[in-house]
Amino acid sequence: MNTVVLFLLLFQNADYAPAAKASAEAARRESQLRAASVPVQSGETVEDAARAHAAAHDQEFVGKFNKLITKLIDFAESYKNKQAMDVKKAREIRKAWLELEKAEALFREDPKK
Repeated sequence: MNTVVLFLLLFQNADYAPAAKASAEAARRESQLRAASVPVQSGETVEDAARAHAAAHDQEFVGKFNKLITKLIDFAESYKNKQAMDVKKAREIRKAWLELEKAEALFREDPKK
């Protein structure tokens, strides 16, 4: 019986890789979905829409970063004048930092670690 199984395995198609085909198919469907979900106006290409999306993302990052810097400056001025930490301003800094972390993939923790 074992020889029959080994014999059948010997003649099995080496190109048979359902997992690879499934992942390739999923990637193809995802790219098609992303291309279809981008709102394309008349005369606008997908590349233009992608550039506009990237510009909006950059603008959002800059806004959140500027908010964090403003909160840090406010905290520093308060500490300089009062020589004591303002807990409310410290919480605002933490909140601004967390918003920045959520918005930017660079700050997200790597799930592989």
